[in-house]
Amino acid sequence: MAGISLSGAYNHFIQDYVSKDVTQADAHRKDELRDVYKSIAKINKKSPLYLLTDDDVSRNDAIDIKEKARQLQGSIKRLSDHEDKSSLNHSSAYTTDEDKVSANYIGKTPEQDIGAIGFDIEATQMASSQVNRGHLIPKDSTGLKPDNYAFDVRINGQEFEFQFSIYNTDTNIDVQKKLETLINKANIGLSASIIEDGNRSALEIQSSHTGLKPGQLSQFEIYESESGLAKGSVDFLGLDKVAEPAKNAHFTLNGEEKVSVSNHFTVGGKFDITLHELTERGSPIHVGIKKDNEALMQHVVSLIDNYNNFIEGAMGISDDKFKGSKLRAEVIGIAQQHLSNVEDIGVKLEGNGSLSIDDELLKQAVSGSSNMESLEPINRFADALIEKTKDISVDPMKYVDRPVVNYRNPDNRDYSSPYITSEYSGMMFNNYC
Repeated sequence: MAGISLSGAYNHFIQDYVSKDVTQADAHRKDELRDVYKSIAKINKKSPLYLLTDDDVSRNDAIDIKEKARQLQGSIKRLSDHEDKSSLNHSSAYTTDEDKVSANYIGKTPEQDIGAIGFDIEATQMASSQVNRGHLIPKDSTGLKPDNYAFDVRINGQEFEFQFSIYNTDTNIDVQKKLETLINKANIGLSASIIEDGNRSALEIQSSHTGLKPGQLSQFEIYESESGLAKGSVDFLGLDKVAEPAKNAHFTLNGEEKVSVSNHFTVGGKFDITLHELTERGSPIHVGIKKDNEALMQHVVSLIDNYNNFIEGAMGISDDKFKGSKLRAEVIGIAQQHLSNVEDIGVKLEGNGSLSIDDELLKQAVSGSSNMESLEPINRFADALIEKTKDISVDPMKYVDRPVVNYRNPDNRDYSSPYITSEYSGMMFNNYC
């Protein structure tokens, strides 16, 4: 019988109470869990003892509103550039010539004036791969006698042996195609292709990586060793002939010489740079950051939508014992405090407590030169909403009609109850105990 009851409790809990998703707002780190515990303990110290009525509906409503608050908090934080704040700062990198140099901003949004963040870059040499280009030989002729051949490749400090066979019917182009497939399938950082010139063809081998690290003389080497198999394929096909040696990228940052093994690199841990072409000598390209207006506008719209959804969800609870009007009044009060006089930026507080958006006015506010200053009320509103959702998540039962059994001791000493870590923590199983 106990097993049946436990199974029923588990299934009831899974269906009705388990969170449907995991959000950034959920506590996982030790310090986050410690803060939640301290908040619960503080409430227990200062709260009187309440009597929770035997009413599943109101308790279910409390858990439902707790989940809505958690989801609202997660939605706001997902819009953030920062881990613990709801900042509206969205920045993107730009260059004065995207065709030659492109950039992405990967750092946190700086607190200082973004116009002062940036640098000038001048590319004087592009990083390139090593290319070995073999001899152009007649495609339909046969230059190597039928036998089993082998050659070695040294790349990235490792050595690989390639073995292949030449048959009586194989022509030079057949051998080249065989090696092309063999090298490409090996997936060791080399790619092979066949170059054709009339009735002649050559095998070209190129490294996947560019540049040379300190101490390196080449990206790869092709040679023959004592393997017991036939030799001569490297010399006949010209596999060891370096046509284009690997090169590093050379560029200047604000006039200071820099070197990179790749045309893709980071600067100061903030900018992700890709060189596409050489720049004109003496005409550096400026790299800086600017406000990402599109992302910023989307952030504001999403914030308003999440707020409206929460208000609508709270209004949908019609249980007489659930203080939905108190919850709505508190959340709407946050909007009234921060967004009562911001119609000039396109956000209007309606009579029912919801927020509406004038897209054109919002676009103008976001595109303005001082957009962060004009949108600061939105920023404060988001921060206040996060604090409110934390408060609701810790103690959703304060929105349930519950009579007071015993008031807190009026002396100056506060004691936390060891039996009430949270008033709603065990109520989901109360009917099974």
